[in-house]
Amino acid sequence: MRPVDELRDRLHAARRRAEIAGARADVLAQARAVVPELPRDADAGHLERAARRLVRRAAQDEFAREGITRIPVPEATGRAELRRADLASDAAFHAVVEDVLSAVEIVPSPLESDDAVALRDARASSDAYGLSPEVASDLASYLLGRAFLLRDEERDLDAYLDRHERQIREDMRSALVRLVRVPLELRSARERHNRIASGLAPEPAGTAHGAGTGAGTAGGAGSGASGAGAAAREALSQRARSAMDHARAEAGRAALGALRSGAGRAFERYGRGGDGGDGRGADVRGRDERSAADRAQRASEQQAGEHRSAEQTVHDPYPPST
Repeated sequence: MRPVDELRDRLHAARRRAEIAGARADVLAQARAVVPELPRDADAGHLERAARRLVRRAAQDEFAREGITRIPVPEATGRAELRRADLASDAAFHAVVEDVLSAVEIVPSPLESDDAVALRDARASSDAYGLSPEVASDLASYLLGRAFLLRDEERDLDAYLDRHERQIREDMRSALVRLVRVPLELRSARERHNRIASGLAPEPAGTAHGAGTGAGTAGGAGSGASGAGAAAREALSQRARSAMDHARAEAGRAALGALRSGAGRAFERYGRGGDGGDGRGADVRGRDERSAADRAQRASEQQAGEHRSAEQTVHDPYPPST
């Protein structure tokens, strides 16, 4: 192969790698627009897990919204009481599970990035409990469609989505069964329902919806996912600013401390006589002291001479002339 042909092939390969990297970055940006908690270097597995969490959380929200009122929950919800009640085998509970599962359908999504964001933030998409199962299903389909684009080994989109739909349904079923078997989770769902039904504010983001896709962005806590997402972003921005201010203050204090210690060491080295490098200062002070002593001695001798001259003048005012 001629050098020119080899160079052309290498340039073509580099251009192809750049195009692939740009396409992957664009797909990740579209996914992170819906779920900002995804890492910037996310892969297909991150998107698939985010889709499953989204729908699983919506199933738990739907149980707290309506399901818990349709099953015979005992007054005492300890482990022994729940084991005797065996709610998981109750026909009413099976009806609740089937109703929730029927709202989920994972299909190729026609949504673009801005459409998915608008759907997530729409007022009708969520309430105080969270996203509806239907909206969660649409967003999960969108995320899985983007994850498919990152799977180079996948060729059949329908087969890929069918496989994940079965897994999502199994996750939802397991999460709902767990709700009626684990005392803490059942009590939490009942207290959450009673609080919201009585008109009280829902629990803060991060306790009820933090287990979904993050700090309420796609969970729809409070008056909707948009407000929670904006609040989460503002809180994150505030924490970043506080951390930067703290770092600057720490750096300033460290620099001031370094200046103080350096000035102290310089004073110890050059401002005092004694040991080490203070010899030159001691020599200078020694010469100054000797000069002062010499001047004092000369002044004393001069005064003594003047005194003798004065005495001689007094005793012999007319000295003999020559």
